Amino acid sequence: MIKTLWIALLLTASLMGEEIYATFDVVARKEANLNLTTQGIVKHLNVDVGSRVKQGAVLLEIDNDDLVAGIDLAREKLKKAKIEEEFARLTYERYTQVKSVIDAELMDQHTLAYKKASAATSEAKASLRYQETLLEKTRLRAPFSGIIASRNIELGDSVVGASSLFRLISSPEVKLILNFDEKYLHSLTVGSKVRYRVDGQAKERLGSISKIYPSVNAKNRKATAEVLTTNIAPGLFGEAYIIGK
Repeated sequence: MIKTLWIALLLTASLMGEEIYATFDVVARKEANLNLTTQGIVKHLNVDVGSRVKQGAVLLEIDNDDLVAGIDLAREKLKKAKIEEEFARLTYERYTQVKSVIDAELMDQHTLAYKKASAATSEAKASLRYQETLLEKTRLRAPFSGIIASRNIELGDSVVGASSLFRLISSPEVKLILNFDEKYLHSLTVGSKVRYRVDGQAKERLGSISKIYPSVNAKNRKATAEVLTTNIAPGLFGEAYIIGK
Protein backbone atom coordinates (compact mmCIF):
# COMPACT_ATOMS: atom_id res chain seq x y z
CA MET A 1 0.00 0.00 0.00
CA ILE A 2 2.80 2.42 0.97
CA LYS A 3 4.75 1.45 -2.15
CA THR A 4 1.71 2.11 -4.35
CA LEU A 5 1.14 5.54 -2.74
CA TRP A 6 4.80 6.45 -3.24
CA ILE A 7 4.68 5.51 -6.92
CA ALA A 8 1.49 7.62 -7.35
CA LEU A 9 3.20 10.62 -5.78
CA LEU A 10 6.19 10.24 -8.09
CA LEU A 11 3.94 10.03 -11.14
CA THR A 12 2.02 13.15 -10.03
CA ALA A 13 5.24 15.11 -9.56
CA SER A 14 6.46 13.95 -12.96
CA LEU A 15 3.27 15.08 -14.64
CA MET A 16 3.28 18.43 -12.89
CA GLY A 17 6.83 19.18 -13.95
CA GLU A 18 9.60 21.03 -12.18
CA GLU A 19 8.75 23.98 -9.93
CA ILE A 20 10.93 26.96 -10.83
CA TYR A 21 11.43 29.61 -8.18
CA ALA A 22 10.93 33.24 -9.22
CA THR A 23 10.51 36.67 -7.71
CA PHE A 24 8.16 39.25 -9.14
CA ASP A 25 7.24 42.93 -9.13
CA VAL A 26 3.69 44.16 -9.72
CA VAL A 27 3.31 46.83 -12.42
CA ALA A 28 0.34 48.31 -14.25
CA ARG A 29 -0.44 46.70 -17.63
CA LYS A 30 -0.62 50.18 -19.16
CA GLU A 31 1.14 53.33 -18.01
CA ALA A 32 1.41 56.73 -19.68
CA ASN A 33 2.86 60.15 -18.88
CA LEU A 34 0.37 62.64 -20.31
CA ASN A 35 1.04 66.11 -21.65
CA LEU A 36 -0.38 68.74 -23.99
CA THR A 37 1.33 70.04 -27.12
CA THR A 38 -0.52 73.36 -26.82
CA GLN A 39 0.59 76.04 -24.35
CA GLY A 40 -1.80 78.00 -22.18
CA ILE A 41 -3.28 78.61 -18.74
CA VAL A 42 -5.18 75.77 -17.05
CA LYS A 43 -8.88 76.72 -17.00
CA HIS A 44 -10.43 73.40 -15.92
CA LEU A 45 -8.77 70.68 -13.82
CA ASN A 46 -11.13 67.72 -13.63
CA VAL A 47 -9.15 65.00 -11.83
CA ASP A 48 -6.80 64.47 -8.90
CA VAL A 49 -4.48 61.70 -7.72
CA GLY A 50 -6.58 58.57 -7.22
CA SER A 51 -9.33 59.61 -9.63
CA ARG A 52 -10.67 56.80 -11.79
CA VAL A 53 -11.23 57.88 -15.38
CA LYS A 54 -12.75 56.40 -18.50
CA GLN A 55 -11.03 56.37 -21.87
CA GLY A 56 -11.63 59.70 -23.58
CA ALA A 57 -12.46 61.61 -20.40
CA VAL A 58 -11.20 65.23 -20.32
CA LEU A 59 -8.61 65.48 -17.56
CA LEU A 60 -7.58 69.09 -18.11
CA GLU A 61 -8.47 72.03 -20.33
CA ILE A 62 -6.51 75.20 -20.97
CA ASP A 63 -8.01 78.61 -21.78
CA ASN A 64 -9.57 78.40 -25.25
CA ASP A 65 -12.22 81.15 -25.45
CA ASP A 66 -10.66 82.53 -28.64
CA LEU A 67 -10.83 79.13 -30.31
CA VAL A 68 -14.47 78.65 -29.28
CA ALA A 69 -15.24 82.02 -30.90
CA GLY A 70 -13.31 80.93 -33.98
CA ILE A 71 -15.45 77.80 -34.28
CA ASP A 72 -18.65 79.83 -33.99
CA LEU A 73 -17.41 82.07 -36.83
CA ALA A 74 -16.39 79.07 -38.95
CA ARG A 75 -19.85 77.54 -38.52
CA GLU A 76 -21.53 80.72 -39.67
CA LYS A 77 -19.26 80.86 -42.73
CA LEU A 78 -20.12 77.25 -43.52
CA LYS A 79 -23.82 77.98 -43.19
CA LYS A 80 -23.51 80.90 -45.60
CA ALA A 81 -21.46 78.83 -48.06
CA LYS A 82 -24.09 76.07 -48.08
CA ILE A 83 -26.85 78.60 -48.84
CA GLU A 84 -24.88 80.07 -51.73
CA GLU A 85 -24.02 76.61 -53.05
CA GLU A 86 -27.67 75.55 -52.96
CA PHE A 87 -28.70 78.69 -54.86
CA ALA A 88 -25.94 78.12 -57.44
CA ARG A 89 -26.98 74.49 -57.83
CA LEU A 90 -30.64 75.31 -58.44
CA THR A 91 -29.67 78.00 -60.95
CA TYR A 92 -27.28 75.62 -62.72
CA GLU A 93 -29.92 72.87 -62.93
CA ARG A 94 -32.52 75.31 -64.22
CA TYR A 95 -30.23 76.51 -67.03
CA THR A 96 -29.16 72.94 -67.77
CA GLN A 97 -32.74 72.14 -68.77
CA VAL A 98 -32.70 74.84 -71.44
CA LYS A 99 -29.01 74.84 -72.40
CA SER A 100 -29.90 73.85 -75.98
CA VAL A 101 -31.61 77.18 -76.53
CA ILE A 102 -29.36 79.56 -74.55
CA ASP A 103 -25.97 81.02 -75.20
CA ALA A 104 -23.13 78.59 -74.41
CA GLU A 105 -21.16 81.31 -72.65
CA LEU A 106 -24.08 81.97 -70.27
CA MET A 107 -24.25 78.24 -69.49
CA ASP A 108 -20.54 78.19 -68.78
CA GLN A 109 -20.90 81.10 -66.38
CA HIS A 110 -23.54 79.32 -64.30
CA THR A 111 -21.54 76.08 -64.39
CA LEU A 112 -18.49 77.93 -63.09
CA ALA A 113 -20.53 79.70 -60.42
CA TYR A 114 -21.84 76.35 -59.15
CA LYS A 115 -18.35 74.85 -59.04
CA LYS A 116 -17.00 77.88 -57.17
CA ALA A 117 -19.84 77.73 -54.66
CA SER A 118 -19.24 74.00 -54.13
CA ALA A 119 -15.52 74.63 -53.62
CA ALA A 120 -16.30 77.42 -51.16
CA THR A 121 -18.43 75.01 -49.12
CA SER A 122 -15.63 72.44 -49.06
CA GLU A 123 -13.20 75.14 -47.95
CA ALA A 124 -15.58 76.26 -45.18
CA LYS A 125 -15.90 72.67 -43.96
CA ALA A 126 -12.12 72.28 -43.89
CA SER A 127 -11.77 75.55 -41.99
CA LEU A 128 -14.28 74.36 -39.39
CA ARG A 129 -12.46 71.02 -38.96
CA TYR A 130 -9.19 72.90 -38.51
CA GLN A 131 -10.67 75.13 -35.81
CA GLU A 132 -12.16 72.10 -34.06
CA THR A 133 -8.76 70.39 -34.15
CA LEU A 134 -7.12 73.42 -32.54
CA LEU A 135 -9.79 73.42 -29.83
CA GLU A 136 -9.35 69.69 -29.17
CA LYS A 137 -5.62 70.23 -28.64
CA THR A 138 -6.47 72.39 -25.60
CA ARG A 139 -8.08 69.37 -23.90
CA LEU A 140 -6.09 66.53 -22.39
CA ARG A 141 -8.01 63.26 -22.65
CA ALA A 142 -7.33 59.87 -21.07
CA PRO A 143 -5.94 57.48 -23.71
CA PHE A 144 -7.29 54.49 -21.77
CA SER A 145 -9.37 53.80 -18.67
CA GLY A 146 -7.44 53.77 -15.43
CA ILE A 147 -6.47 55.70 -12.33
CA ILE A 148 -4.47 58.91 -11.95
CA ALA A 149 -1.20 57.94 -10.23
CA SER A 150 0.34 61.41 -10.09
CA ARG A 151 -0.50 65.02 -10.95
CA ASN A 152 2.00 67.80 -11.61
CA ILE A 153 -0.27 70.74 -12.44
CA GLU A 154 -2.61 73.11 -10.61
CA LEU A 155 -5.57 75.23 -11.68
CA GLY A 156 -4.23 78.49 -13.10
CA ASP A 157 -0.78 77.07 -13.89
CA SER A 158 0.76 77.66 -17.29
CA VAL A 159 1.26 74.60 -19.49
CA VAL A 160 4.65 75.06 -21.14
CA GLY A 161 7.09 72.56 -22.62
CA ALA A 162 6.98 68.78 -22.56
CA SER A 163 6.84 68.07 -18.82
CA SER A 164 4.41 65.37 -17.68
CA LEU A 165 1.10 66.70 -16.35
CA PHE A 166 -0.37 63.37 -15.22
CA ARG A 167 0.71 59.76 -14.92
CA LEU A 168 -2.11 57.39 -15.79
CA ILE A 169 -2.01 53.67 -14.97
CA SER A 170 -4.47 50.92 -15.80
CA SER A 171 -6.57 49.65 -12.91
CA PRO A 172 -7.42 47.05 -11.74
CA GLU A 173 -5.49 45.32 -14.55
CA VAL A 174 -1.86 44.66 -13.60
CA LYS A 175 0.91 42.23 -14.52
CA LEU A 176 3.57 40.39 -12.59
CA ILE A 177 7.11 40.74 -13.94
CA LEU A 178 8.73 37.45 -13.01
CA ASN A 179 12.51 37.02 -12.77
CA PHE A 180 14.02 33.53 -12.65
CA ASP A 181 17.29 31.74 -13.40
CA GLU A 182 18.03 31.82 -17.14
CA LYS A 183 18.80 28.07 -17.23
CA TYR A 184 15.03 27.46 -16.96
CA LEU A 185 14.15 29.70 -19.89
CA HIS A 186 13.56 26.82 -22.30
CA SER A 187 11.52 24.91 -19.70
CA LEU A 188 8.68 27.42 -19.92
CA THR A 189 5.99 28.11 -22.48
CA VAL A 190 3.19 30.65 -22.70
CA GLY A 191 0.45 29.12 -20.58
CA SER A 192 2.76 27.54 -17.99
CA LYS A 193 1.04 27.58 -14.60
CA VAL A 194 2.27 29.81 -11.79
CA ARG A 195 1.68 29.83 -8.03
CA TYR A 196 2.45 33.18 -6.49
CA ARG A 197 2.10 35.08 -3.23
CA VAL A 198 2.40 38.81 -2.66
CA ASP A 199 4.87 39.68 0.09
CA GLY A 200 3.12 40.20 3.41
CA GLN A 201 -0.02 38.33 2.34
CA ALA A 202 -0.87 34.77 3.28
CA LYS A 203 -3.14 34.11 0.32
CA GLU A 204 -1.62 32.14 -2.55
CA ARG A 205 -2.90 32.86 -6.04
CA LEU A 206 -2.79 30.99 -9.33
CA GLY A 207 -2.01 32.32 -12.79
CA SER A 208 -0.29 31.45 -16.05
CA ILE A 209 2.56 32.83 -18.16
CA SER A 210 1.25 35.30 -20.76
CA LYS A 211 4.61 36.40 -22.21
CA ILE A 212 8.21 35.21 -22.11
CA TYR A 213 10.97 37.71 -22.84
CA PRO A 214 13.46 36.39 -25.42
CA SER A 215 16.54 38.04 -23.88
CA VAL A 216 18.38 37.56 -20.58
CA ASN A 217 19.63 40.25 -18.20
CA ALA A 218 23.38 40.34 -18.79
CA LYS A 219 24.12 41.60 -15.27
CA ASN A 220 22.35 38.98 -13.16
CA ARG A 221 21.67 36.24 -15.74
CA LYS A 222 17.96 36.38 -15.00
CA ALA A 223 15.20 35.62 -17.50
CA THR A 224 11.84 37.42 -17.46
CA ALA A 225 8.21 36.48 -17.99
CA GLU A 226 4.82 38.07 -17.38
CA VAL A 227 1.62 36.95 -15.67
CA LEU A 228 -1.57 38.97 -16.18
CA THR A 229 -3.76 39.47 -13.13
CA THR A 230 -5.99 42.04 -11.38
CA ASN A 231 -6.64 43.78 -8.08
CA ILE A 232 -3.06 44.00 -6.81
CA ALA A 233 -1.52 47.40 -6.15
CA PRO A 234 1.37 48.29 -8.49
CA GLY A 235 4.66 48.52 -6.62
CA LEU A 236 4.16 45.36 -4.54
CA PHE A 237 6.39 42.31 -4.96
CA GLY A 238 6.48 38.67 -4.00
CA GLU A 239 7.59 35.11 -4.73
CA ALA A 240 6.32 32.61 -7.27
CA TYR A 241 6.76 29.02 -8.42
CA ILE A 242 6.43 28.27 -12.11
CA ILE A 243 5.50 24.77 -13.26
CA GLY A 244 8.07 23.92 -15.95
CA LYS A 245 8.06 21.09 -18.46
